[in-house]
Amino acid sequence: MTEITQPLILPVSQKIFGFTSGLTSTEFLDNTPALAKLLRQRTSEVRIPPAIQDFLVAYPDMLNFAFIVSEDAPETGIVLPIWMRLERLSSRFSLRIFCDTDNLSLLNQLTEDLDLTEDLGEVELPLCLLFDEEWNYQAQWGPHPQAAEPLLDQWFEEHKEYEALAEADTPEAQQQYALLIQQLTQQMRVWYNSGLDQACLQEVRDLLATLREDEEREAGAEEAR
Repeated sequence: MTEITQPLILPVSQKIFGFTSGLTSTEFLDNTPALAKLLRQRTSEVRIPPAIQDFLVAYPDMLNFAFIVSEDAPETGIVLPIWMRLERLSSRFSLRIFCDTDNLSLLNQLTEDLDLTEDLGEVELPLCLLFDEEWNYQAQWGPHPQAAEPLLDQWFEEHKEYEALAEADTPEAQQQYALLIQQLTQQMRVWYNSGLDQACLQEVRDLLATLREDEEREAGAEEAR
């Protein structure tokens, strides 16, 4: 006889703890002094267009954002502040930040297709996982808006030494790599302040709109039964 495996159903309290095991924005700033200055600067630079701001402020559903970052990834200090700003817009939004070096086993219990304990090394960070008010996985976003792809492709084409330096372990190579990371971070800051912030915000707005439409469609189907 084939044994039927029942799905794992977690109590709400355990789901909440999986999410709140991450750091709040304030806690993350306090725990990452090397990033804190850039994060604060970027947070002050992000401008949210009135139409997107109105949409987010009026968004009716509770959403929980689990943001997984690598402190070494240049985009962490550039993209994370956008989500920090989003959280401030509505009491229905909640943000927790996790580092790739953290024990993610508790958060992993909330995900579906993605196994954070096994697959994280193959995932580009930062990554935002979205959960509803009952801690059900809804979607994911990351590591950057689609509009960033051609800009990054061009930058890496112009700096082909990047990958080799990233894998080298000599002091000289590590110093050169650190300089490249600094250059890329500053270039990203220019890109995002020149239009990618808006592209990112629009992508997030469209993602949340899709989640809302799916929920309304499901509710309509339930009523029709």
